[in-house]
Amino acid sequence: MQDTAVYINGEWVKQSEATIPFTDGGFLYGDGVFETIRYQNRKLFRPERHLSRLNEGMSIIQMKSHYSDEEIIVLLNETIEKNKMESGLIRLMVTRGTITDSPWNHKGPVSLFILVKPRYAIPKLPVKVVYLEEDKYPIIRYSPAIKSMNYVGNMLALRDANAQDAYEPIFVNPTGFITECAIRNVFYIRNNTLITPALELGALPGVTREAIIEIAQKINIPVDETSISFEEINSMDEAFLSSTGAGILPCVWEGWNSDFELTHRLMKEFKKIQ
Repeated sequence: MQDTAVYINGEWVKQSEATIPFTDGGFLYGDGVFETIRYQNRKLFRPERHLSRLNEGMSIIQMKSHYSDEEIIVLLNETIEKNKMESGLIRLMVTRGTITDSPWNHKGPVSLFILVKPRYAIPKLPVKVVYLEEDKYPIIRYSPAIKSMNYVGNMLALRDANAQDAYEPIFVNPTGFITECAIRNVFYIRNNTLITPALELGALPGVTREAIIEIAQKINIPVDETSISFEEINSMDEAFLSSTGAGILPCVWEGWNSDFELTHRLMKEFKKIQ
């Protein structure tokens, strides 16, 4: 595996030699936010939208960065140049920084970390999903949703899904509505309408989610961001997951299947903008 160059607070080092302080708030408390940004043929996918979401997250948890968006984009492109990968995934992390004598006492600026990895292989499609009760996992919900570095609930749910030979869990909240997956958004199609959980339910405003909605509107597929009851799922005609790393993944669950006609059309259109 390539020993990639990573960025840590102003320095470029080999990943095998990278270290972070034990007193960093991200390491100690998961006190930070992150973005995963795809690039294809050395071109970043919607970096401005990712940074907008990052800034929203920092604002919600009352964190201020001394880096401008323009400076970060330069660093993201430098990451691509230094690692000689035509396509990949960049993870950008901003933490509260170094803690001194108490968790709320920070003397320095925020910490900025950037690493890169190849895009992972797309699994055999369609992928299997399972529905899990969200309140059984320690998931932190902010309003609006942010990409907090505390993903312990999501990872536990993903582990439980994998134990059932599923690729991804889909969460059902205590009121019986679908919210999102552990690390992805979810879409359904019924009566030629694209349906996805409303952000008000706690779903993350995914950058790929946003792009898919734009594509659907462009090709005249109606879009409904709404509340979807778990009891409705078997009435759906199609379903798929979306994420930065994988794009669009048709999905199935026990006792349900589809021909994915509109899903494949959306996949074809999505490839045009990557």
